[in-house]
Amino acid sequence: MNRIARFEALAERLVEGTFARLFAGRLRPLEVVTHLARAMEDHQVLSPGGVRQAPTHYWVYLHPDDCAALEAEQQALEAELVRDVTELAAQTGLALEVVPSVHVLPDEDMAPHEVRVDARWMPVETDAEAGVEGTREMELDEGGAAPPPGHPFLILEGQRHVSLVHPVVSVGRALDNAIILEDPRVSRHHAQLRRRYGRYVLYDLGSSRGTQINGYPVEECVLHSGDVISFAGVQVIYGEDPPTPIPLPSGEDTPLLANVNGEEIEPG
Repeated sequence: MNRIARFEALAERLVEGTFARLFAGRLRPLEVVTHLARAMEDHQVLSPGGVRQAPTHYWVYLHPDDCAALEAEQQALEAELVRDVTELAAQTGLALEVVPSVHVLPDEDMAPHEVRVDARWMPVETDAEAGVEGTREMELDEGGAAPPPGHPFLILEGQRHVSLVHPVVSVGRALDNAIILEDPRVSRHHAQLRRRYGRYVLYDLGSSRGTQINGYPVEECVLHSGDVISFAGVQVIYGEDPPTPIPLPSGEDTPLLANVNGEEIEPG
């Protein structure tokens, strides 16, 4: 059984009793816990010592009406979710060195009875304040591989330079995004960059005004250094230092050159 299947099997065992009662029939408990499990899987990190660590912070987003209906039980619900996150980490072999933080929040972009979970690993304050060298974790991508040797980055609107170090990077207008674009044309949760087998893949999250790469509308696309991304008209450039070579199609390992007349010639 793969890791995600183990997460989901454990999730099924965590949704009985008190947990189900807290949702009062508005949401399916299994769906909530499964989203938590997948967020934990997506955002696990690898410590310098090779230990897989679970995210420390989780945000559960619901439609405002669903969130309001759960308000009276919110404290008990968040405490129950903390226990479930701790159990998920323990049962799947992920280290969790601090008590996790779980918050249930409204999101106007969510449909009724829909659930979305974001998660992040954050260092404890004492380590951050000490500035200890070598404490930054190396996050795995979705293929279970370490980050590529190059340094991917974004240039936002020709000014801000943002390094990409996490396997999942959210982009949008809402304040909980990793990259916040304060433009009314941009959806609250517009897109995600997900690192898969050492490459970043851009996913549009059903944004109202769409996403383009090099002038073409996309829903999912592998990024290459120099690509110009437009989030509803807000321009962002994706780069890598050094750039990752773009593989040629099979049988075209040796590129053809052209002479001054445009005729193709073999190199050398």
